Amino acid sequence: MLNFKIVNTNGSVKKLEKILTASLDSETDIPADSLVITCPFDSGISKNADRIMAFDEDKLVFKGQIDEIINIKKSGGVITKLSARSPAAALLDNEAEPITYLSPAPVLIFDRHLKPFGITQYFADNIPFFGRLKIDKGMSHWQVFKNFCKNRYGCEPRISGDGKAYFNGFGRDEIIKFGGADNIEYYSLKENRIRCKIISQVKLKLTEFGTYSSVINNTNLQSRDINHVRYVNAAADNSTVETADKMIEQSNLDSYRLTLECVGCYPNLLGCRAVVDDETLGKADGLRIIKTLCKIDGSGARTTVVLRKEEF
Repeated sequence: MLNFKIVNTNGSVKKLEKILTASLDSETDIPADSLVITCPFDSGISKNADRIMAFDEDKLVFKGQIDEIINIKKSGGVITKLSARSPAAALLDNEAEPITYLSPAPVLIFDRHLKPFGITQYFADNIPFFGRLKIDKGMSHWQVFKNFCKNRYGCEPRISGDGKAYFNGFGRDEIIKFGGADNIEYYSLKENRIRCKIISQVKLKLTEFGTYSSVINNTNLQSRDINHVRYVNAAADNSTVETADKMIEQSNLDSYRLTLECVGCYPNLLGCRAVVDDETLGKADGLRIIKTLCKIDGSGARTTVVLRKEEF
């Protein structure tokens, strides 16, 4: 079960002894995790609360500055609602100084764009990006971090809820098993095959004065009876043949979702590989957990887990 501590503006720490509701939302495609808590009204919290931390037993799973404090009075009494986001929120909210880096290394990006905002640790190699990384006026620190990782590693970065930066993606090798004996149990399953998301074919223009005569077909068997065509001008400055490959790959990733409702709180599953063994639908593997939503209220704790396929 999750437990929570408040850090006040003077630095003092107070454990929240009574929670009415709590919701911890983590998603790989959203930079900042979010936490919303309601508790009985406390004037000290209402006036002095600055940050909040969430623990799974003794393990820190979330920390963040409180964005909003709302006091609500109804016939049943007064409650306080606290909303906070993880350290990635500060990267989104703050503008970076316009500058151009020449062959920046990960440690430079960490020191200048992550560490000042409470990011405590990073995971990356020591190899720089060999080229220019331009920071334009109006870019956020998150955009700088993301652009560097896209150029250097070719993937989306991730900052975990407890303030750790993953430069080279957030995929974890640990396999989580749902269903069956000794695995995480679920009481509800929803499988969604979103066929309209699948791109069946991309036609390419490879030269400035050529036609869209080159074709890349989606090898996903689910696209066999689907006719969704896109066009890419690979002769343009901002497009390549790789652009078409990524469009098809992303369409496949977007075409399948599996949602499980589980009893209990599981805040540490994001990014893990997964297998679901269902007595009716059968066994599904090649899955990755892309979202967890832990909720606590008067009826107990439960977790929504959203998975997508990575193998087609």
